[in-house]
Amino acid sequence: MGTIRYGLVKAAGHGARGEGEKMHCIHPRDVDATEGARRATTDYAVLSALGGRVSWLALVPITGRTHQLRVHMAEIGHPIIGDGKYGGSGQENQGDGWGAQLGADISRKLHLHARSLTLPHPVTGAVLHLVAPLPFHMQNTWKMLGWSVSDVPADPFGDQE
Repeated sequence: MGTIRYGLVKAAGHGARGEGEKMHCIHPRDVDATEGARRATTDYAVLSALGGRVSWLALVPITGRTHQLRVHMAEIGHPIIGDGKYGGSGQENQGDGWGAQLGADISRKLHLHARSLTLPHPVTGAVLHLVAPLPFHMQNTWKMLGWSVSDVPADPFGDQE
């Protein structure tokens, strides 16, 4: 478990309408001195790991910045599977250099999923807890890797408080 605290700043894109714009990480000590940079915090927990090649993580964006989870994971050398924008094949990572693509039969689609969301109902104020199943491409990857949603805690951060 850990916390990532890199700030984020938007870099302009190359097209007339800003196509290709990307967020870039800024070291926390440099955020205040960097024009347009905003602080960003992400908590993470490793749910399962297969050597140094691939891990299943729970991510919680404490702040809500554009592409925050994707940029933070790429910055620490662990791009999200299928993230061509922030973790392409040239991405340096702590695996074997494939970046965000695992190859073989693993889908090239982004493997980022909002598993659950808890919020107050806008009218009654009752706490709503919504849970969504994994998308089909992620179900296939989990099956291939031998992972099951039932093998991990619903809230891996629950014991923290």
